[in-house]
Parts: sequence; structure tokens; C-alpha cells
Amino acid sequence: MIPEIHLKESTYKVYKTGIPFYDAARLIGVAHLFFGTASAEIVDRGAYWEVKGIDVRRDEEQIEWVIERIRPTQTEIGLFRRSGRFAWKELHEYFAEVNKRGRKVELKAEYDAALQIGTRGYDSLKDYRILAPRSTGLREIKFFAPFQEVAAATLGRGFAASVISRTKRQREEMYILPIFSSHVVLSGFLDYEWVYRHSAGGFVASVLAAISILLDLTSKKIPVIDFTYTKEVKSGNQSVFSESGYLGFEKLCTLWWKAVEENYEDKIRILNQIRSYLYETRNVDQRKDSQNFQLARCLANFTVNLDVDSLCMIERLKARILSAKEEKIVKKWALNLFKSPKDIKEVKEMVGLGLPDIPQEVSQALAKALELDEKGWMNQFTRLENATNFSQLIGYVEHIISRGYYRELQKEGRPNIRNAMNRAGELASILKGLSEKLADEKKFRAWKSIFLMDVLSRMKFGGGE
Repeated sequence: MIPEIHLKESTYKVYKTGIPFYDAARLIGVAHLFFGTASAEIVDRGAYWEVKGIDVRRDEEQIEWVIERIRPTQTEIGLFRRSGRFAWKELHEYFAEVNKRGRKVELKAEYDAALQIGTRGYDSLKDYRILAPRSTGLREIKFFAPFQEVAAATLGRGFAASVISRTKRQREEMYILPIFSSHVVLSGFLDYEWVYRHSAGGFVASVLAAISILLDLTSKKIPVIDFTYTKEVKSGNQSVFSESGYLGFEKLCTLWWKAVEENYEDKIRILNQIRSYLYETRNVDQRKDSQNFQLARCLANFTVNLDVDSLCMIERLKARILSAKEEKIVKKWALNLFKSPKDIKEVKEMVGLGLPDIPQEVSQALAKALELDEKGWMNQFTRLENATNFSQLIGYVEHIISRGYYRELQKEGRPNIRNAMNRAGELASILKGLSEKLADEKKFRAWKSIFLMDVLSRMKFGGGE
């Protein structure tokens, strides 16, 4: 008979303060402090998180390795040591609620900008000082917390991704951490890249970071529901302003998590294309390549908000980048973004407006007709973009296809205008069948942009392939 094996479990509590980044850092810090590469089950109990798992012997070097990422001060290093030994006992007793005593140390603004300029929490009256600016008159207001809490936050900060954006006058420094669902199991390290930059601004850089973290965590299947951040903007060494809170990337996280749960490779592929584009354009100079610069901004905004305006701008900017006469290598960035009809179909699903499918026969014929007009295709394409209603769009499509088909027949030595017009009319009738579904102006604009991106994906362009 095989004897039953009973493994000892430990449970720790992390109480919420309502300061987002500080809370997230402490939660991740406690999970890593006591369980590390083992599994830690986290349950949201309302006023606190419960962190539990099987007792494991922790390696002090793994703790120190994570802390080194934040270039800790001697004070921060000292949080984990007592009389030359690692403070396992004090930390365990505090979070296991065996002994809640402990000396207090200063909680610096680096742990959350709310400690510097004001509250971000749901319980703003819990501590009146959090409502006040960090300095009042000549007296600086300092915040203190038990060293065990600050130690956990310090360790959690070691897992934060650094997001940096620079302009001529300012430097924006942001740190972000993932927020998990109310019940999750953390197993092993939170393993993702740590530093992200983008010249198009802090928002674009934060989107690049968030997508990268989600994709890097895909195999772990940890449900991330948003990100929390703390940010400081500097001019030289002078702080201009600070802020903290949640990034508000719930749509992005939901899109990613649905793909993970359903093992939906098409959605993951689209997110990878977006990440790749933002990564490749991270050092774009706005003065020299304003279109890729603007496309990065629109792409980031679409990824977070899935809005029609950003979708329309993505299509317009991509078309203009691909129509550039000089064969610039940067064309490949746009070419690799939503580069196939299969990708375009997935983008249509992302928008979520119940849009009808793109008639592939029409899209392919239009792409071929535009290709035959090597010098003037962009003028024709602009007419399609500027169509104000579906009926007008159908008319433009029919005209372009008839001209393109006639050119094709000319090359074959059998020009016939009647055949060209009949063929274009047949394809136009396919579009007319969608008129009722695209009567709504918003749906029409979204579908038109997706249709034109599908056409672009079927065309061949010189430079960058």
C-alpha cells in the first residue's frame, strides 16, 4: 500500500492599500519571496489577497538576483537582512500574521507616484496624507510602512518592465506590472523582457511593453486583466510631473486571453505582427519618416481601443508608405503588418461590429486592376478612400476594375470594352448584395478600411520585400 504524502502548505496575506502599483508590487513580491519557481495560488478576498502554496526551501540568491535589477540602495538591500542573516523569519511571521510587528521605514515615491502627488486608490480617506502633495511648504511629508511591506514591494519592483520615451525636452520613465484576475496560479518566474522604448511617445511605448509581456506570458496561461503603472516625466534632472494608476488595457488583455484559452493562433499572430511593427519602428525619426511615426501611434491606439478612426488611419498611412516611389527598406515594416487576407479577416473580427466578409473575388480583381495602373494607382486608391457612402464606393470599384480588365485584354491582344464592362458589373453586383448590412455609417467606414487593406495585401510593391 502506498502511503499518503501530506505536504505542508503555507498561506500569506497581502492587504490592499488602494495604491495600484505599490499593491501589485507587494503581491508579486510576496509570491516570489516565499514560493519562487514553485506554484503560488493567489485569491482575491476583497480587502486582501491570499497567497498560498506548498512550503519550499527558497534560494536567497534568486531573491538577490531579482532585486539587483532595480539597482537597489543600501537601505533597500538591508530590508532583507538582519544581523548578517536573511530575514526569512521576520518576513514569514508578518505576512502569515503570526507577528505583525516590525520597524517602519520610509516609503519613497518610486514605489508609486501616488505617494508623490496624490491618491489613485478606491479608499482615498484611509490615510489623509496620501491626499496631500509630497511636500507642503517647507515641511516634506514622508510616508512610512513596515519594513516587511517595503521589502515585498522592492522585490516586486524587480519584475516591473521599464518603459522609456524621450523627446528633445523631456524624458518619460514608466514602470508597469501586470494585474491578474481574482484567482490565479503563478508558477515560476514572470519571464518577459524588462526594457521598452519608442520614439512616438510614452503611450506607444507602453502598448509595445504590454503586448510583449502578454505574448511572453502566453505559454504560462496566466490571466492578465490590465496593467498598473507609475510614471515620472523629467526635464533634465528636474521632475516635471508624476502619475500612476491603471493603463486601461482591458480590451487588449481580453483579446489576448481569449486567444490563449481557445489556442487561437490567428489572434496571436496578429498581436505578434503589431508588436513587431512597434519594435521595428521604435527609433523612427519623425522628421525623416513621419508616416511610419504616425502609423505606430495609430496602431497603438487601435490595439488598445479597437476604434474605427484608428483603423481608417492605419489603412491610409500604410497605403502611402507602400506607394512611395523610392524603394525604401522601411517599406517592409508596413508590408509585414496585416500582410495577408487571412490577417485582414482577423482584424475584422477584432473590430467586432458584425461586419460582412470581404468578397475575395472582388478584392483580387481590384488589386490586379490597380497593379496594372503603375503610375496612377494611388490616385485611384484615394478616390476609394474618399467614398462617402457604399453606393459611391461600388461605383468607383466598378470603374477601376473595368479599366483594369480592359488593359489586361489589350495586353492579350483581344481588347473588348463590352466584356470588360460586363465583368466589372458582375463583381459590382456582388458588392451590392452587402448594401443592407453596411447602411450604418460607422460599419461602412470600418468595412471600407478593411476592404482596402485586403486589396493592399494582394498587391505587389517594390522595395522591402
